[in-house]
Amino acid sequence: MKVTRQDIIELCDKFLNGQIDKKFIQDFAWTTISEDNFDWDEDEIISNTIFEWDNEDINYEINKINIQLWKKRLLTEEDNLISYNNWNSHIEEQKEICIKYDSLWKPINKKLKIGISDNPDKQPIHGLRYPKESGTTGWFIWSGNYSERKDFFKTICAEHLLQIRPDIIKYLGLDVGFRFLIDDKGYEDIWFDEQLKKI
Repeated sequence: MKVTRQDIIELCDKFLNGQIDKKFIQDFAWTTISEDNFDWDEDEIISNTIFEWDNEDINYEINKINIQLWKKRLLTEEDNLISYNNWNSHIEEQKEICIKYDSLWKPINKKLKIGISDNPDKQPIHGLRYPKESGTTGWFIWSGNYSERKDFFKTICAEHLLQIRPDIIKYLGLDVGFRFLIDDKGYEDIWFDEQLKKI
């Protein structure tokens, strides 16, 4: 049986629509690799996708976000899986941002907490870094307008940003006292605010 990109895209759609589950995807990959009657043209994207699905322990978790990224790669050949799944893939960008804005590179522990508002897809995105307290990074990130509500920020492990807003991670190496303001049209403003170090 010849496996095509369209076949795999259809599996992505079925997963996203709730028609099949993770086990079905894994079984498909294992069967396709292990049985001789399956093959595909010399298409590296098909090969990579099938092998990634076969073992999520060493590749990427099979979930809705990653399935959307696999589908996008099959359709456009644009591969964003590593930026949505690998914290260290953002380290060089962090260093470049710090050099550009004259900050020491102060990376955070991805297991520690950040404060983030609801609806992180709203624009613009604001971020600021206070001195850290126990178990936290000192980073607070919000979208749209700021609010004084006690429940405005919720805490999450920093690494969860990978599958929420991986584009923000490149700013999280900025030192205490730095702020950023970005939007999805390419606007970027980064500045140092001395008052943040005193809080």
